This record gives sequence, C-alpha cells and structure tokens, in this order.
Amino acid sequence: MKSKITILILAIFFAACGSTKLLIPSQIDVDRAAQKNASITLLSINEGKVLFEQNCAKCHGYKNPNTRSEEKWAKIIPRMVAKVNKKMKKEEIDTKEQELILNYVVTMSSVKTLR
Repeated sequence: MKSKITILILAIFFAACGSTKLLIPSQIDVDRAAQKNASITLLSINEGKVLFEQNCAKCHGYKNPNTRSEEKWAKIIPRMVAKVNKKMKKEEIDTKEQELILNYVVTMSSVKTLR
C-alpha cells in the first residue's frame, strides 16, 4: 500500500513540475508592445494566448514565451504554423491567427518573471 501511495505522490509531483504556466498579458505588456506595433491591444494579445494554448499543446508542451527571443519567435511561429497546416492538409491556423499568436509570444518574450 505504501508503494502505491509513494508512486501516486511522485506522479503528481512530476506532473506538476512538467506543466508550464503561461504568462498572462497585462496592460503594461500591451503598452510596451504598442511602441513597436500600435495595433496591439490587450484583447488581441489575449486572443493570441488562447490560440497559442489551443494549438501548440496538440503536438508538444507549451513553451513559455520568455524562453525565446523576439527574433527566434519570429522564425519559429511561421514554421510551426506551416507544419501544422501541412499536416492537417488544410489551413488549420490562418494568417490572422498566426499574427495573433506571434504578437502574444513576442510581447511576452521580454517578460522575465512569472506573475
């Protein structure tokens, strides 16, 4: 009985360690991003976050936006969207959604602490 409880506790521990908590955008993030792209709003950044959550976890775990630079995300997102669309044999993620996802990860890439 003790070994089953120990295994359960370890499974919960490792599951918690492996999960990624994504950064939640705030108005401060939008104000920072708007210096480069005036069309960014809190709503659009949050839409990008939702799309990121819905699409990226299908094939692999979430990557915190702050683990990659703006330049790296600008290369990664288009490549991943093309890969998904090719795999699905249809446009699963359209151009507007790709832009929303990219705006989310680029905006949040400069946030270095979890809130």
